Amino acid sequence: MIPPPLAGQHVLVTRPAAQAERFRTLLAAAGATVTTAPTIRLTPPSDPQALERAAAHPADYDWIVFTSVNAVRHLAEAARRADSVSALTAARLAAVGPSTADAVRALGVAECLVPPVYRGEALADEIVAATDRGRIPDARILLVQAEGARPVLRERLVAAGAEVDVAPAYGVEINHDVRDTLREFIELGRGDWLTFTASSAARAFVRLVGAQTGGALVAAISPVTASTLSRLGLPVHVVAATHSMPGLVGALVAAAARPGRLAGTHGQV
Repeated sequence: MIPPPLAGQHVLVTRPAAQAERFRTLLAAAGATVTTAPTIRLTPPSDPQALERAAAHPADYDWIVFTSVNAVRHLAEAARRADSVSALTAARLAAVGPSTADAVRALGVAECLVPPVYRGEALADEIVAATDRGRIPDARILLVQAEGARPVLRERLVAAGAEVDVAPAYGVEINHDVRDTLREFIELGRGDWLTFTASSAARAFVRLVGAQTGGALVAAISPVTASTLSRLGLPVHVVAATHSMPGLVGALVAAAARPGRLAGTHGQV
């Protein structure tokens, strides 16, 4: 019987707890042993009324843009409180990647703009290109994202002439409760992979335990996250070609099957 592709691999998941289960399930289905240690947790934004105000008037915007699944969830909840869900689902909606777009479509939306490359820069370019007859200078855009998120999406849209309102949907803080779990994974040196699905999780990891891996290899969901990891002093061995959780699992599977395999782990890879 052929073993699953990640059999013998011990993978650490740093994804926030609310989204970690699907990733853990995908990894386990591929045969991996999984330790979940969410390095960040979500908090209410410092100004929760900004989201409530935006949710009450979705029809005021030419585009509503989401940068995460959590952004979709929080705006949808605010729209339900404001009895404006029908107006929200009738708006032109855009999402930074496929998982976020799936969350948008789950609201009953047929169409959601997704860029071919899952980065804020590409999303801004797609919105500008899709705005009717080049009327981006007249466009009013709502950007729903984490508090303190990368400013590049807003900056590009503003540079193109759009009026952009930012509604922080949630804040992010370091989850100090997982420090011992991280230390055990690293200090015992039994881990094969550290996985990161967001720059905020990478920054929190280093704040908690420093730029050390215990011999494990590092995998990033996207070039943006990989760039953050490199700046923090962590080596990046794998970057998912498709910037999603299935894409990251696929990248680990491909690494496990690579001729010659990567050195430095304790399992099969």
